[in-house]
Amino acid sequence: MNKYLGIASLVLFVIIVSILGFFFHKTIFDVLISIDVTKFNFLIVYLLICSIYFLFPLPVFFIILLNGYLFQNIGFYISYCLIILSSTILFFFSKSIVNLFRLNIKSSFLKKGIDIEKLTSNSFSILISRYIVPFFFHNVYYGLISIRFKKFFIIILLAEIPMTYAINTIGKSLKNFNTEVNYSIFDLFMDKSFYMPFVIIIFIFFLIKYIRKSL
Repeated sequence: MNKYLGIASLVLFVIIVSILGFFFHKTIFDVLISIDVTKFNFLIVYLLICSIYFLFPLPVFFIILLNGYLFQNIGFYISYCLIILSSTILFFFSKSIVNLFRLNIKSSFLKKGIDIEKLTSNSFSILISRYIVPFFFHNVYYGLISIRFKKFFIIILLAEIPMTYAINTIGKSLKNFNTEVNYSIFDLFMDKSFYMPFVIIIFIFFLIKYIRKSL
């Protein structure tokens, strides 16, 4: 009973924080911007807030953008590590819920004539859905079904590189726009480090859209 109560309390906590975070994520973003990351103590606070933020169903795009803005090239590695770490935690959190409550996602869908695991557990589905399903729910879902962590981990390692790099590069370009005196808005849009990430994101978007139509 204590285990069930503990999990229920944790799930309720996640829901409450997620709702608050959804309505106040702009405030969180403003707080992160105001932190002086040049000082070690404040840098630790910044990274801690970001790490916690990534564990909830909140928009991570702005955090990745901010990391690129504040840390330039290093921002990519910071965001990438945060994504992989939070994905791992969420995956095993979901797996623990399945084991505790002995859930069988596959059986519940098979009763309706749908083999959901067969449709979504192949490598291609995991890779493509990473760009379609929101970050938090993608991690949670694959923790709920009976997929091996090693397979999931390797695929997300590869899947997160292009999008994270693209968003980080946009943030990096915005930093140049703010710091260089003679750097105009026209120079920003003509800078390949700014527009190429958009090309990558748009390409991924239309590729996924085409693949979904072909299936």
